[in-house]
Amino acid sequence: MVATNLFDERRRAVMIAAAKRWKAQPPTPATTQVTPSEQARYDARRSSFDQASELKAQGRLPVFVERKMGPTLDWYTLPPDDAARAAGRPVARIVANVDPKVDPVGFATGFMVSPNVLLTNWHVFPDPGSVRGTGANFLHDETASGVARGIIFEFDPDALFFSAEDLDFALVAVKPKAITGELLSSVNFLAINGSRSKILPGMPIRMIEYPDGGPKRYAMENCRLLELREDGFLRYETDTEEGSSGSACYSEMWEVVGLHHASIPKMRGNTILNKDGSAWSPGQPDDGIDWIANEGVRISALVKAFGGLVPTTPASKHLLDELLANTTDPTDEVAKLATPRAPEALSPVLPDPSKIFANTKGNVMGGVTMNFSGPVTIFVGSGVPASQLPQATAAVAADEALEKALRFDPNYDDREGYNPDFLENDITVPLPRISQERDQEMYKENGQIVVLKYHHFSLAMNASRRMQMWSAVNVDYDASKRTSSGRAFFGQDRWVVDPRIPQKYQLGDPDIYAPAKQIDRGHIVRREDNAWGDTPTEIEFANSDTFHFSNCTPQHAAFNRSQPGKQWPGVQGLWGGFENHIQRDLQSGDTRACIIAGPILNPNDPSEDFGTGPVQYPLVFWKVVAVTTRDTNGRRSLRTYGFRLSQKDVVDRFGVEFAPGEYARYQVALSAISDEAGVIFDDVLLRADTHAGA
Repeated sequence: MVATNLFDERRRAVMIAAAKRWKAQPPTPATTQVTPSEQARYDARRSSFDQASELKAQGRLPVFVERKMGPTLDWYTLPPDDAARAAGRPVARIVANVDPKVDPVGFATGFMVSPNVLLTNWHVFPDPGSVRGTGANFLHDETASGVARGIIFEFDPDALFFSAEDLDFALVAVKPKAITGELLSSVNFLAINGSRSKILPGMPIRMIEYPDGGPKRYAMENCRLLELREDGFLRYETDTEEGSSGSACYSEMWEVVGLHHASIPKMRGNTILNKDGSAWSPGQPDDGIDWIANEGVRISALVKAFGGLVPTTPASKHLLDELLANTTDPTDEVAKLATPRAPEALSPVLPDPSKIFANTKGNVMGGVTMNFSGPVTIFVGSGVPASQLPQATAAVAADEALEKALRFDPNYDDREGYNPDFLENDITVPLPRISQERDQEMYKENGQIVVLKYHHFSLAMNASRRMQMWSAVNVDYDASKRTSSGRAFFGQDRWVVDPRIPQKYQLGDPDIYAPAKQIDRGHIVRREDNAWGDTPTEIEFANSDTFHFSNCTPQHAAFNRSQPGKQWPGVQGLWGGFENHIQRDLQSGDTRACIIAGPILNPNDPSEDFGTGPVQYPLVFWKVVAVTTRDTNGRRSLRTYGFRLSQKDVVDRFGVEFAPGEYARYQVALSAISDEAGVIFDDVLLRADTHAGA
């Protein structure tokens, strides 16, 4: 049985900590404004829902839920519509007793995040002992005939239990059968994912909760999101009461965006204040407190924390793996479903949800389903084995009919980007800067040049030319960090815009690549250079990241391809050949390098209009290769090689060896590249330049 007084003390401590965070860092215009990149990421996410609507019309989405809109009250005792009902079904009242002969006493809220695991707060369950004897009471709802008792399932902390005070969360297993015999699979679960683009400040944030231990309530109005904080918390204006701890916070699309954990009281020093300005003291009712706002824990922060948990038993490992397998962003799955297929594969079919969302081990993740309803979406799981799915949805495994396409990491916020210390040995290869003369051309936010981070590389965009100004990549050709499979292993090439910046600053297919038949989408960060990592997923995502239009520049096919083809007889592509040259050199000895590269965007570059407006395409490209060499005492030092390669030279044929070998004719001083490209290299690179005195 929970010790109520201790629970109240923990809840109060969390509440005071939230108030102190508010006092130390209250929301400001700088922290509450929506940046262009945030808006772009959100818009890209919303566009995937538009794709889902199209897929629905084609019969290619597994489940649909219609959503009705209309004026509402602050509190709803009955679900306002089917979407809210579905979103609230996995939300449970946490009760202090599970005896079916005794009326349960509610004291908090929680919600299912996998078929067998519930999420609530640390201050609700700080340790396994506090869980024993308590239960999850689902469907304790207002009905036309009164309040339903609902179904009570006992918690099972021996199967799985994790909690953390810093993010105020607790994960606990729930027994699969209720004390009255019902199956846990009947209540579904809310799928969570690590995307940080589900909601923006100023948007509504909804809650489904069991306030004051009573029946379920729906907070739908007066619920504006105030702030998304980088420390893992979010702040909002939503009606809550005592007992709301552990509630699910939703976007207007019914995606779970937060775990509610505290209301923020107004304080004077360490004293909580009532609305009349008097001091509040424990034992007094909470409704007299002068509440400022509410605070929750961001789901993206929780998903990241869950990935670092270490299970100690096979049972807890199984349950944690099951939870984590379901945390991928479903918009990525929408992208897969939206991949163009051959005409014969376009017949309207209903895909099997168990196939679409199966994890890598082949286990069905609770029969996960996606429910789309126009502009509103709910992500829930059915908890039903695939064998029990309706035949209409299990008849065709649509993903087997789809051509495999590149899979992108949906979480853009956690990409680590280029590492200047990648070569180790106390050697640093800093990113370049932009000359004052070219600074005004760059894409900026809040007056600062935006550096876009990807897996293993970073780049900066020239907004005027809609291409990158420079990119920097960490390269490792250690065979143990690479797959032996070729390019086709990762799937059909698929170029995408980067959702972090507006699409208008990214040169796309209609602008030049599609109509200009001899122009390739030329990688600046080479796919093969970037496709390495410690895990198959890292390798896959690093490979895919090079297929962003931000990493693409117009290159003549006879320049870009190492073997251009019969159209250009006797020609070996200079850029592609040089890339192969670097690769061969790095496959023996020290396999690491840092490569900084980009186009020389000359104001006098030629221009063509292919129907969307004039496009200037570069004629010259540059590349700086930074490697280490070892002296006779075993000490390593930095060496840099700068190259200037022109598309005008595609008729020349070259051999491939490194030192820089045949490519020495294109080697130039880094200072010469700076003068022409408008990028400035750090002094440490200039001092290591092997061509500085030439």
